[in-house]
Amino acid sequence: MKENKIVGIGEIVWDMLPTGKQLGGAPLNFAYMAKELGATSYAISAIGNDELGNETFAKLSGLGVNISALQRNNLPTGQVLVKIEGEGIPHYDILENVAWDAIECSQKELDIVSEADAICWGSLAQRSEESKLSILRMLDEASPGCLKVFDINIRQHYGRKEIIDESLKRADILKLNDDELVLVSDMYGILGKESKVIKSLIEMFNLREIIYTQGALCSSVYDASGLTSRIMTPKVFVADTVGAGDSFTAAYIVSRLNGKNVMNAHETAVRISAFVCTRHGAINPLPKDY
Repeated sequence: MKENKIVGIGEIVWDMLPTGKQLGGAPLNFAYMAKELGATSYAISAIGNDELGNETFAKLSGLGVNISALQRNNLPTGQVLVKIEGEGIPHYDILENVAWDAIECSQKELDIVSEADAICWGSLAQRSEESKLSILRMLDEASPGCLKVFDINIRQHYGRKEIIDESLKRADILKLNDDELVLVSDMYGILGKESKVIKSLIEMFNLREIIYTQGALCSSVYDASGLTSRIMTPKVFVADTVGAGDSFTAAYIVSRLNGKNVMNAHETAVRISAFVCTRHGAINPLPKDY
């Protein structure tokens, strides 16, 4: 089986959880799980020249994710203050003016993305103009065969329409949850039920697929023909749901790159994300039987 080269671009943060701090950030969570599933994974981001940055570098060096394009600058390393409420649902306070707000795009980053089989990114790391322009340039340098996955991840007030627009224009696959579907449908003035909103987005941006997750209820995959797969979310003991969506995306994309059909890839994604919910934080190794 081909070893796929997968890249996560965007924020690296420490989630400050009630149980202690956990390294994360959606693109890193995605890249880590892709690595656990057999891909060669790269994390492109920036951390600070501070003590927390040193701790981040040391932790990342042992994860198996390629960090040759991890940048360092004089802004503080990113932190997210996380409160866990009922059903393990996290609520975030994302600190501003941090290292990943100043991601640069050099030849090193362009060389990596030009050889990628899949790239995943979100809206959060594009809240600053510098990082946004760097991320868009990397996406534009990807090879024509690269699968571009926009895991929208709207957090707090950072999901501006112009950011969503530019990313959707470049995406092959969009992943979003029920809260984000409401925000995006309002943003584009699309009225109607889930299926109509999703169909309109696929047509508007010429998307291949939309992955739509509804937390503890179910998840669905749509393409231009309509609903292709829907799976109820399994009931597990939830430690927290941090990183579950990122792991879902990674498992689905790696499975598709490995030749699985939509249903089989979706089943794998549901199983992996359910496992992540049983652990604290996003970065935990998969058991051998996964």
